[in-house]
This record gives sequence, structure tokens and C-alpha cells, in this order.
Amino acid sequence: MSKWKRRRLLFMAEVHERRGTDPSDVLAGLHELAAEDPYDLEVLLIAAELLADRAGRRTGTAREADLAASIALLHRCVPLVPPGHYDRGRVFNSLGQRLFTVAQGTDSPEPVVESVLAFREAVAATPHGNSMRQVNQFYLVVQLGEHFERSGDRDAPVEAVQVAREGYATVPPSDGLRPMFRTALITSLRHLAGATAHVEPLQEAVGLAREALSEASSTSDRAGAQFDLVRALRALHDATADTRLLVEAVDLSEQCLAATPRRDPGFNTRRTRLASAVRLLAQDRRNPELMRRAIDLMRATIETPSAADEHADTLIDLTQSLASLHAMTNDQLALRDAELTARTAVAAAPALGPWRTEAQFALATILLYGSSVDARGTDAVALHEALGLFQHVAAATPPDHRERGDRLWHLGVTLRDLARHGDGDTAAWRRQARHVFAEAASAAGPPNVRIKSFQHLGAMEAALGDPHAALAAYEAAVALLPQLTPDWLSYMGNIIGLRQIEGLPDGAAAAALELGRPQRALELLELSRGILHGRTLEARDLRLLRHRSPQLHAEFLRLRTALNARARDGNDGNWDDLMSRIRSLDGMAGFLRAPSVQALRRHTDQGPVVIVNITERRCDALILRADAKQPVLPVPLTGLTQADVIAHLLRLTRAVFAAPNDPSLLTRRDAQRDLDEILRWLWDRVTAPVLDALSLTAPSSDTQPPPRIWWCPVGLMAYFPLHAAGHHDSGGKATVMDRAVSSYTTTVRALAGRFSPPAAGTTLHTLVVAVPDAENAPSLPGAAAEAAALTELLPNALVLSGAQATYENVVRALPAYPVAHFSCHGLTFWENPAAGMLLLHDHLTRPLTVEQLSAMELPYADLAYLSACSTSNTHPDNADEGLHITGAFQLAGYRRVIGTLWPVNDTTSVEITRATYAALTHGGSTPPRTELSAQALHRAVRALRDRYQASPSLWAGYVHVGH
Repeated sequence: MSKWKRRRLLFMAEVHERRGTDPSDVLAGLHELAAEDPYDLEVLLIAAELLADRAGRRTGTAREADLAASIALLHRCVPLVPPGHYDRGRVFNSLGQRLFTVAQGTDSPEPVVESVLAFREAVAATPHGNSMRQVNQFYLVVQLGEHFERSGDRDAPVEAVQVAREGYATVPPSDGLRPMFRTALITSLRHLAGATAHVEPLQEAVGLAREALSEASSTSDRAGAQFDLVRALRALHDATADTRLLVEAVDLSEQCLAATPRRDPGFNTRRTRLASAVRLLAQDRRNPELMRRAIDLMRATIETPSAADEHADTLIDLTQSLASLHAMTNDQLALRDAELTARTAVAAAPALGPWRTEAQFALATILLYGSSVDARGTDAVALHEALGLFQHVAAATPPDHRERGDRLWHLGVTLRDLARHGDGDTAAWRRQARHVFAEAASAAGPPNVRIKSFQHLGAMEAALGDPHAALAAYEAAVALLPQLTPDWLSYMGNIIGLRQIEGLPDGAAAAALELGRPQRALELLELSRGILHGRTLEARDLRLLRHRSPQLHAEFLRLRTALNARARDGNDGNWDDLMSRIRSLDGMAGFLRAPSVQALRRHTDQGPVVIVNITERRCDALILRADAKQPVLPVPLTGLTQADVIAHLLRLTRAVFAAPNDPSLLTRRDAQRDLDEILRWLWDRVTAPVLDALSLTAPSSDTQPPPRIWWCPVGLMAYFPLHAAGHHDSGGKATVMDRAVSSYTTTVRALAGRFSPPAAGTTLHTLVVAVPDAENAPSLPGAAAEAAALTELLPNALVLSGAQATYENVVRALPAYPVAHFSCHGLTFWENPAAGMLLLHDHLTRPLTVEQLSAMELPYADLAYLSACSTSNTHPDNADEGLHITGAFQLAGYRRVIGTLWPVNDTTSVEITRATYAALTHGGSTPPRTELSAQALHRAVRALRDRYQASPSLWAGYVHVGH
């Protein structure tokens, strides 16, 4: 072909490219030229670009064919542009762009990986100072993010952040690419946080987004910056569970949407973001009205035409919102709507790409959830449909995808449910579930998914009759627990994380007991319970290490961060060497050591600790004693079942609230009778076998002090008054309180405490806080009566009563007074235990919450007496953590805490308080002897029992915790 004809073809190609017209005739000529001269780089490049432009105007197979042909031509160009060639950057940029387009229409990771490689070459081939370098860097960052989301490759966000930082720093402030780069950097930082489980990248992302908002000059720029800040705040909230971030995200989303015209192409996306933020806030607050608002916003978005992937995404969000609304309200219509919406999402999702997989997963999850809450029993048809969908989702999820573990876990749960309800070959379902849970546990993913996968694997192994494999799986789950509550996570974030291990401690202990290993059972219970208290002890160890050796302290922090970033479990040679060096320091031999039974038994010098463990398979008590040869004595509770425990707990819950409050005398009498029967049941099935094993078979005498015993109930058993169990009409022959003085502890380790005795000669003064009339709360005349009684018994006490009992005054006084007495209302929140509080005078504006109390450092704290209602009540999933008001005082440093299991009577509370302090102070003649607090409370409660034997609600709810 002549040079003139070649120039004409290239000119016509440029015309078609500018006009966007069909270049078929020109393409034919270009292909002819390329056949004549396969090394004509310009012809190959022009033909590839024309094909790509035409693909953008086509659909279906024609579009795919043009893209494939364009990529093939660009691959032919690659050998023609060796390093240093002036067109190398152009070739790789074009190849990266085409692969980027292909990647949008498929789940396959290959086009994304190839695109990343292409843009890397394009960046390397473009010199500094050339504006195309920043363009190539931008696309590289975007594709690295896509690669991370599809594959879970943890190196991708590290590179993305590095490239984005360089590009952002070199783009001039006036360049339109700068805000795009900042957004890409924010996204990359979010990915980096997800890959490393560190919160610092998210904090940086929020800072960048705030910077963008402060620099925004136009309305549209401000709306875009608000959008970026909302995404960053959402991510930081997801990591820390800090509700304030979510509230700010909702407010900003409102502003962003209000500033966006309805005709703006981004209006729907921003409305969807607002709906998503409102949904999360509704879940956080368990607010059905907020959830309904989120649903309305999503429905409005769905009614507006949008791209297929955005439409499917909104439908998926709507599905999850409707399911949450059902969970809050038991609205059956919401559940049916959730399933219909999920089916619509599957139908609306593009045939290729990640949205179809997401939609199928949403539908399968709803079917599984609906089956579990169906009042008529398990829906086998729904389970089988869910099974097919989960299998398809698992097959479509790449091995390194960050969601693979969670998706496999859902598949395993479906198989388990099919086995549990006897649908077909039960053993076959269990074997399949075992295989899936094992794969989920080994898949890349967050620690909570791996922990629950190991936990379910342990249950399957036990059900299949392999106790050794079951114990190994449970031990693997327990070993991962430190990763569930990293140092940077908020208090509420830790609470949410710990809820996900419900059933793990008792299941792990049961697995060890099946193998006849009671000591290992106790060790596993210690490792998997009281984790927040353990972190407090760890913080003490770290402070001591920093004092002993700042160099080793710094090395420890560096190595721990590195191991967490690589998602390791600490099994590292450098780690082992560092631990050896630290533990060789004076006083550091026990640094971060897992508790051994031989170490734990040292806490039983004053009396045994009884751990009561209940599971579906077996129920046991483990008695920890000072006996070096047999420190753990197992007591099988053969007359007890988990189903019995649940039934009696429901009965107990109804009774303790009806006994003092119901207007019907008959109902109140029935409630007291129910409580009495529960105390008899506890004696027969739990406490009598334990006391018999301890040879505590007769009532204590007046001449000899009664022995002490510590109860350490696991899971749901924490709600029961084990100290008050018995047949109280037996004349003291068959009750716990007539044979021993009882205390409680969350774990054996918690008995170690952090108490530092005051200097010799120091008098133990008492702080008395009394709030008879708190705003928006019923009057408590007993609070004033208690304050008056304590003023007589404790003449040197500081009394903060009424308007003086403010947050500021109380918090300022607490460190100076080893003994603190609170007489006020207690308020608990099951869904948010961190917000539980004692109602001080200014509680509406400055509440004294569980979270604030837990964070206090009170090294001289000795005794806290909480004369308030339900201070030891919490969400069942957090029972093993002591996440309540009583537990908060323990975490703050109090060695001994007196609290309550349920609402108590105002009048009898005054009696118990007066009798307890009279015993501690010898009638007011000495400062309180706090080491006798358990015995003093015991005598006061027993005396009340003797007077009101038929009314257990008046006396059985008082508990002594700690030493």
C-alpha cells in the first residue's frame, strides 16, 4: 500500500475517532496495512484505539469482540516498545485502559491483574514532570484497589497508598486530577486498613477528607468532598464502632444530598450513601423508625433509572435493611419483602460481574435467616435453595478474596442446619459442613470469621465422633482471640467483637472434658473469657516492661504490629526470642503468659473456685483447688441440660420483674413461688453436687466461721443466684448460704486484681454517693436513709447527696477514697452495655457509664458497694465478660464489689446496707474492714432470708464479687 494511502487511512481514523462514527472501512484498511508490515507501531496503535472506541458504542458479543481484538493488537505492540521507547507509556496506558474496561464486566481476577501490570509499566515508562505520569499513576491506584477487593492481596493496598501519595504530592493544586487523586488515596487507605487491621490509615483518610472539605470552593466540590468524608467516617466507624462517627456521617450525607440537584448524575449515588449510613445508625441504636427511613430512601432510589450494577447494589442494601427491621420488630411482612427484594436483585444484576454474586449471596442469606426464625420450624425447601446459591457463590469467589471465608461460613451453617433438622443423610451433611468450615477457617479473612469457622468446625468434629479433632479446632479458635480485640478498637467495638464468640468458651471446655482433660478445659475457659479484664492486666504488664526496659518495650510494639499486619498468630522465631528476653527481666517471668492451672490454683488459698459450664452436649462443674496433685476436680452435672437452663432463665426473668412491680397480688405471689422453685432446682441440679464433692455437707456452726467459695458461672449461668440456691424451708440443711459464704468472679485471673494497699497508717475513708431524686426517674427515699445511716457508722465519710452528687464531684473524689458506696438508680442497656450507668444528679447531661468507669485507673480502690438495681445485668452474649456496672468497677480496680442481679426493694436495701456496714465497722467504732465484706453481706442477707423466706426477690439478688 502506498505511503499516500497509508497517510489517508491514518487521517480518516483520526476523523472517525473524533466524530465517534463507524470506522469499519478504515479498520479493514488498517488491518491490511498491519498484515503488510507487522512492525508498523502507529498503525497497530490506531487500529487498537478505533476498536476500543467502537466497543464503547456497542453492546453484547460485538462489544466483547472489539475489546478482545483491541487488546490483541496492543499485545502485538508490546515487543515493539522496549524500555526507553518514546511510545512505551502510550502502549501500556492503552492496554491498561482496555483491560480496565474488560474487568468491569467479569468476576475474573485476570483482567485486573493484567491491567495492574500494564499501568505499572506505563508509570515506569513516563518520566517525572510529564502529566501522563500522574494519569497512569491514578489508574494504577484504582486498579490496585480493584485487585485487592477481588483477590484480597494484602500487598496491593500498600503499593496503592505509596503510588497515590506520590501522585497526590506532585499534582498541582489547580489540576482537576488532584481531587480525584485525593479520593483514590482515601480509598487506598481504607483498603490498607482492611488489609492490616490497623486503624491509623482510616484516621489519615478522615483527615484527608476533612482537608478536602475545608478547601472546597464550589457547591459541587463541597458535595464531592462531603461524599468522600462520609465514606471515610463510615470505614472508621466500622473499625472502631464509635457511634459519633456514624452520626457525623449521617449529618454530612444529609447536607451532601441537599446540595445535589436531582438532575445531577450523582444524586442517586449520594442518596444511596445516605440511606446506607442511616441503616447503620438504625442498627447501632436498634431504632426501627430510623430503619424505616433508610428503607424509604432506598425505595426512592430504586424507582429512579440507574445503571444495572447500581440498581442491584441498592436492592441488596434494601434486602439487608428489611431483614434488620424484621429482627427489631418481628414484622413478618418485612421478612417477606426482604426475600422478594433479594430475588429482584438477582434478576436485575448484570449477568457478569461481582453484583450478581453479591445478589445471590444476599438472597441465600435471607433464606437461611428466614429458615432459622420460621415459627413453623425449619423450611427445608428454603434451606436447599440457599444451599445451591451459597455453593454457586463459593465457586465464584476467588481463593484469596477477602469475603471468601464469610461466604464459606454461611455455606457451612446451611449444611449444619440441614444435618441438625434431619433432612436426608445427617452424617453426610455434617461431613460436608466439616469440610467447608475447615476451608473457611483457613481462608484469608478477618479474625471473627476465622474464629467462628474454627468454632463450628469443632462442633462438627464432636458431632462426627472425633473428640481430638474437635479440641484442636476449638484451641485454634481460642488462639485467634487476641486478634479480635486489638488495642486501637473502641470499647463498644470490643463489645461487638466479643459477642461473636458466644458459645466458644463453653464449647472448648466441653471438648477438653470429652477427652478427660479437666485442667485443659479450665485453661481454655480462662483464655476465652474475661478478655477485657485480661487486656487490663496486659496493659499493666506493658507499663511495667516500659519501666524495666524501654528498648524491649519498643521492640515488642514493633514486632507485634508487624505480626498483626501479616495476620500471624504469634508463632514466630523472633517473637519467641523476644518473649524469652523479656521474661528474663526481674519481675517479668509471667509477662503475657497464658494461664496455667498451677498458676491459677494460687488464687484459691482462701477457698475453691467453682466454674459451672453448660453446653448442649454436657454440663459440668470444675472445682479449682489449692491441691497441687489434683488442682481441678470435675463434677459432671448429669441432672442438668442446656434446655433446662434456658427454660428456667426465661422463668427467672419474668419472676424478678413481676415480684416487686406487678399490680396483682396473686401475680406477685406466683412470681415469688417461681423464684423459690428455681432456687430449689439450682440446688438439686447444680450446687448440691458441688458442695457434696467439697464435703460441705452440713450447715456451718456459730463457733466456726463458714468456709468461703467462689462461683464462676459460664455463659447463661451468670444470671442465676447460685449463692442463694437451696430448699430454704429445710431448716438450713439444704441451702448454699447455710453452708458457705459465697462470692463471684468472672474468671480466676480476675481474683489477682490490681489492688495496691495504701501506705501504712492510712485510714480507709469512704465516699458515699446518694441520689434520692434523679431526673426522669422514680424517687428513692431509701437513698437518703442509707446516707443518714452511713453518716452515723462512718463519721469520716465524704457524703455527696442530691445536687452534690454530680459526675464531676464523684469522678474527682473516687481516686482518694478506697471505699465507695452508691445509693441510686442503676440503668442497663442490653444492646449497648457500654452505656449502662449509675444515675447521678446530672446523668442526663454527664452520665457515669460502664465505659467511663472501666477506663478509670484507681490503684487504691478496695470496696465498691452498689446499692442500685440490676448492676450485674448485661446482654447474654457478653455475660462472660462482666460487661455491666459491677464489672466496670472491677475493671477500674476495685478488689471487692457488692452488686445486684435484678431490681431490689428500696426499703430492704437500707436494712442490708446498715447491717453490712455495722459488721464491717463494729457498729461504727472502727474504719471498715473491707476484707470481711463477703461475710458481712452474707450475714445481712441471711438474716433477711430468715425473716422473709417466702419472698426470695427481697434477698437473693445481692452478690459479692471479688475477694
